[in-house]
Amino acid sequence: MVADVKPPAQASSHDVPSGTYIELVMSLCDTRMPAVIMTVMFVAIGLCTIRAAHDGLLTGLVVLGTLASAIRLIVLQRGRQLCAGGALSLEDATRFEKRFALTYCTFAAIFGAYAARALSMPLTEWQMPVSIAVVGYAAGAASTIALRPRILLTSLMVSVLPPAGALLLRNEMSTAVSAAAMLALLAGGLRSIDKRYVAQSTTTTRRHDFERQAETDHLTGVGNRLALSNALNDRIHADRIAGTALHYVDLDDFKAINDQLGHQIGDRLLRMVAEKLRQCGRPDDVIVRLGGDEFVVFQHEAVTEKDVELYAARISATLNTSYHVDGLTVTIGASVGSRRCAGAIGSMDALLASADTALRQQKIERKGRKALPASATDTASRDAEGARPQLLLLGIAKMTWEAAPDGMGEVDSPIWRAYTGQSYDDWKGFGWLTAIHPDDRLLTMGRWRTAVRDKTPFHMEYRLKGSDGRYRWMSVHALPLHNEDGSVAKWLGVTIDIDEARHAEQPL
Repeated sequence: MVADVKPPAQASSHDVPSGTYIELVMSLCDTRMPAVIMTVMFVAIGLCTIRAAHDGLLTGLVVLGTLASAIRLIVLQRGRQLCAGGALSLEDATRFEKRFALTYCTFAAIFGAYAARALSMPLTEWQMPVSIAVVGYAAGAASTIALRPRILLTSLMVSVLPPAGALLLRNEMSTAVSAAAMLALLAGGLRSIDKRYVAQSTTTTRRHDFERQAETDHLTGVGNRLALSNALNDRIHADRIAGTALHYVDLDDFKAINDQLGHQIGDRLLRMVAEKLRQCGRPDDVIVRLGGDEFVVFQHEAVTEKDVELYAARISATLNTSYHVDGLTVTIGASVGSRRCAGAIGSMDALLASADTALRQQKIERKGRKALPASATDTASRDAEGARPQLLLLGIAKMTWEAAPDGMGEVDSPIWRAYTGQSYDDWKGFGWLTAIHPDDRLLTMGRWRTAVRDKTPFHMEYRLKGSDGRYRWMSVHALPLHNEDGSVAKWLGVTIDIDEARHAEQPL
């Protein structure tokens, strides 16, 4: 199965979906500074107690603890390098967590044994520093690795219980109080571990699901333009774009199928094409639908031009065939334009333009408004006559735009593109989302899909990036225009600049 957008939300061998698990494991990489501080504190207190006690076992525990902490820091550094290299795979995350758990719990056990030994000896002046170190270690662990509860639980038990037991065995009131305080803090930490983990993992899972929906084409289930942009950016930022390829796929005469057999047949055909594209590639390749009958396949491994040619030939051979849809046999062709990335690229648009060279003329012809059946055109025109005044009463539009019945941008919007600086290829499908502020993007996508699904008016305020790179607040309104049978013919919308009004509302 080809990866359309992100790893699927499955639990595999973990108790949370794989995407959530990877993010929770990546949080361990942020524990380097606390680990350095703990190492310095352990070495400093350890050397002082060795000097005061002249005890061989204490000396051995300090040496082992220092070595274990150094190895832990090395594992952490390698984990940070993995995280900095881009999205972590499930296999890499699992391997890193195991190594982290081994080194972390090993140090915790040695530290607990050291503290127990130090507190059992007549080192009155060092009992308080050692006890503070134990409490500080437990508090630090609870705050930094709470998202991996098994590691935290193990480390707390082996680091706190031995010194608490050593204090109790001294049979003194002051040491008994200190032991009780340690055990109380341990009990409180253990009680909060599960609640915090469940809350954070649930929140992370929901966010991943929402992001996955925002990057998914709801008709075919493959990725959309936002997914392609994110996939390319991940490879570019990780400096791994070289040795990849982009295949631009265009179905021949697809419009005729919609016109002659209806959009339902056309939609089912698109879903079948998407499934065939999944079967063409490797598990980590990304399949996206840009809009209409245009798909893109992002090939992650293209070492030579021959690899690209073979992949493109496989796509062509797979798609150029007959499809059986609702008892009908539909024959359709597909054209493929490909481009291999041998080195750095300027932008996604540059790569798409290069892959699309062989298909450019066809795309230019499709930029014009798509004709609707006569009855649909008449009904949509009547709806538009009533919709335009209703929309324009909301204010002076910064731009007007239209969208297909499924909510995708297909009818060119030169005003939008002039304002945002996007090319047509950047804008179409759900590419317009990339011009919206990242903090507003997911909410906008969710509300737009809900409006399209329910065929209800759409209202939203978001920040839109202009060609000058500045974001301005916009108020967006769209209405569905209907065919005679009640289905949506298209969406008519306006975008109104409300930036000054928004800033005026803010308190001075």
